Amino acid sequence: MEHPPNIDWPFFAYGLFRPGQLAFFQLRELVAKVDEPARVAGSLLLRDGLPIIDPDSRERTEGALLTFLPERASDAYDCISTMEPDKHYRWNEAKINGVSANVLVGRSPRKGSVVCEDAVWDGWNDPLFTAALEVVEETLKSQVFDWDMKSLFKLQMAYLLLWSSIERYVSLRYHLGDKVTAKVGKLATESAFATSLKQHVHLNDSQGGYREVYRADRPGERVVLNPHSPDKAVDYYYQVRSNITHRGKGVPRDYDLLKKSLEELLNIFRDVLKAAKRDAKHSA
Repeated sequence: MEHPPNIDWPFFAYGLFRPGQLAFFQLRELVAKVDEPARVAGSLLLRDGLPIIDPDSRERTEGALLTFLPERASDAYDCISTMEPDKHYRWNEAKINGVSANVLVGRSPRKGSVVCEDAVWDGWNDPLFTAALEVVEETLKSQVFDWDMKSLFKLQMAYLLLWSSIERYVSLRYHLGDKVTAKVGKLATESAFATSLKQHVHLNDSQGGYREVYRADRPGERVVLNPHSPDKAVDYYYQVRSNITHRGKGVPRDYDLLKKSLEELLNIFRDVLKAAKRDAKHSA
């Protein structure tokens, strides 16, 4: 979406860019002052799991007023405009704490939305970061290999659920657009991912050396799990997600590979979430 008309005005953040939330790290070095709590006229709604404001309501929504460094205001609004989809939001102007400010409000806010039950939206409470990971862990701990394939299918379901959580994470942290593969690649750029990868992935497995999988769509191509290469590791774990053919004599190997990948990636992703939560804090 485009910049608001007045980029020298502060920005009212009540969602992803509020201090403490997943995308605030993009703005942290560009912020001169944070006024919190601040409130704007309008009710807080949820649509597709994202907070939006209905400006026509008599209620008020709590957030934070971010004043940017004058020379970095354009960069700040670049981040915001690139991140937020204009199919959900439009720019509005409001008086907050006695000053004019820019705020993103919902497009047709009452269509497809529900009232947010919490006074303040908190993305860390997303079920994909809480209950979903508990389900993945419970499934992982309860499975023992059997030839009727049920345990393998349960691991597959848990692995797909884990990737739903990861895709939600990279969307809320980097971009809300539709290019999933590009967003998933951002995971490899995070230092917490690289550090945790080395901690949880070891080369002394039963087969020795690096693990590898072959692409289901192009069997001649393989993807190797290298704990010293975050990019290749993300490709490996995502390829495991993409491969859905499990049959014949390969079943025990598929089970072991999937279980090990699930255990590693769950631990790594938990570490990434912890680091991102620390990264979301306002340093001032």
